[in-house]
Amino acid sequence: MDDHYRPSLANTLSLCQYNTRAFTRTELDAIYEYDDKLAPLGLAPYFELETLLDPMAPDADPAGAMRQRAKRLATWHKILTEILQDPRLKNARYVDPSTTITSTEDSRSPYSPAVRRFVRGAAADYHRHRQGFEHAVTVWALGLEDPGSYPLATRHVDLNNKALEVWD
Repeated sequence: MDDHYRPSLANTLSLCQYNTRAFTRTELDAIYEYDDKLAPLGLAPYFELETLLDPMAPDADPAGAMRQRAKRLATWHKILTEILQDPRLKNARYVDPSTTITSTEDSRSPYSPAVRRFVRGAAADYHRHRQGFEHAVTVWALGLEDPGSYPLATRHVDLNNKALEVWD
């Protein structure tokens, strides 16, 4: 199997953008180390509210389970911060051909377009998971029976479709 499609990274690394260079070997090494550090946490890049709120055995410790999940999220945040500071991802000499005509925020970035996409995707995975966890903790702490009985989290307003959007 090609390294680009590790099962744990397939959602993030399978994205493509034309007219930009692919990841360098050192960038991939840093990304794989990030993935290897995340694997022991057992956190999927998505979050399922029902999984965390499944009925537990009478002798289970739901508060302890919530604390454990919070510790894992704190570790994930630390690992994400480390990859943002990893010098192997920095490429100050990279010239993005799509931004040479106009100056944009991305044209001043020390990251290549591929790395920017990866980092944004990894951060979005973390934020979605954390937001789902915080929602689950709120539902559990309030003792609500139905996860839908507490207002769902939203991140954006889609004015054209007159809707609140949960994810990006």
